[in-house]
Amino acid sequence: MRRVVVPVTLVTLVLVAVQLDVFSSLRFAGAVVMIVWLWPFCVGLTGATSLALYSATLSGVFFDTHSPTPFGLALVVALVLAWFASRLGREGIGDLDSAAWWVTPVLAAVAGFLAPLLFVAAGVLALHGSMWRNGLLAAMTVNAVAFFVLARPAARLARWTSGQRAVRR
Repeated sequence: MRRVVVPVTLVTLVLVAVQLDVFSSLRFAGAVVMIVWLWPFCVGLTGATSLALYSATLSGVFFDTHSPTPFGLALVVALVLAWFASRLGREGIGDLDSAAWWVTPVLAAVAGFLAPLLFVAAGVLALHGSMWRNGLLAAMTVNAVAFFVLARPAARLARWTSGQRAVRR
């Protein structure tokens, strides 16, 4: 486990920096693509639960420290996505080698669709009224499409950094 913490930490920090410097300023239909949520999800699909939760915590905390949203909301979403993905990963669902090519992108698209809804719901529960905006459906759709497109490269990177080996057939 210790051997894979360093690469996962480095990739997570680089992805948070890319999120803050590039993706947070880009808006598609008024919505931001949240790769800080996609990364822990993909690490979770490797089946490494503790590593997925670690990457979710790291990405969530560092994103939340630079975000105007209430502290901890992105962290909660990342943790929930990582945990559910790790459950799927332990069952072999979403595995890049044994599942159909479209399974990982579809799972990521579902996660990308539900993540903004979870973010807004957590904000409402935290009594932060400004979280509810008219752009929720756009954010859900944009993240679902982006997660679908980026899922396989992110899952390959997650498998490589987590020390998982590709199965040769």
